[in-house]
Amino acid sequence: MYEDLKGVSGWLGYTDYVLVKELLEFQGSEGLAGGVVEIGVHHGKSFVPLATYSGADPCYAIDVFGDQGANVDRSGHGDRERFVATLKRFGVDLGRLTIDQRRSADVSADDIVSRVGRVRFFHIDGGHHVDAVTGDIALALETVAEHGIIAIDDVFRPEWPEVSIGVFRSAALAASDFVPFAIGFNKTYLCAAGHAAAYREALQRSEFLRAVKWRVYEVEGSPIDVYQRYPLPEWDMWTLLGWVLETYFPRTFLAVSRRRTPRFLGRLIPR
Repeated sequence: MYEDLKGVSGWLGYTDYVLVKELLEFQGSEGLAGGVVEIGVHHGKSFVPLATYSGADPCYAIDVFGDQGANVDRSGHGDRERFVATLKRFGVDLGRLTIDQRRSADVSADDIVSRVGRVRFFHIDGGHHVDAVTGDIALALETVAEHGIIAIDDVFRPEWPEVSIGVFRSAALAASDFVPFAIGFNKTYLCAAGHAAAYREALQRSEFLRAVKWRVYEVEGSPIDVYQRYPLPEWDMWTLLGWVLETYFPRTFLAVSRRRTPRFLGRLIPR
């Protein structure tokens, strides 16, 4: 599916695609049901895997689409017709779908729960300013199931510093028992502390994720698996080439990771 998604306008790295897929499939295998919600669906690039790998569970899409006056920080420009066309192209059952064309600030927890029930996966990729981020986190925490996952886009992206500030300032998040358990290419994944170990373990079923888990970082006793590394000016050519393969040619990267015996291949994937 990921190769086909490359033709859809939007932003979804392969690492995050695999993370979303593995987490949703694990929830399904464990009977952890619930709705799926995305704020900021754009043209559907990330919504398609959310809907596809959540089985028959109901989905809720929030986007201002053509009402760009409400998009104060110009973080994306969704198109409702293209979004629906993308879902049809990938065979998503539109009968499972609720489209809410409003600002997320105008959407209540009751709006969501009344249509899809408690949420098992809530993806936040809406407004990238502090008020939007803190509001979206609060909305997510009001709607998620006890086993729910919240994924937040662009948390550590330097082009959007207010996303990070919004996460760090979120009073709702600070008052909750949610902790980050994984950092992907461009998304940070959080869940209730009691479920973090199971989700971290589930991600290790993926050979690709095992190959790109670069670090485990512990914050206040809570481990976070890091599936991302940023290129540095100090990197030599081989390390940089390994990052390029990992990011843009993941299948080639995985093949190389299986055969690191030759010295030059081993240098691409340092451990």
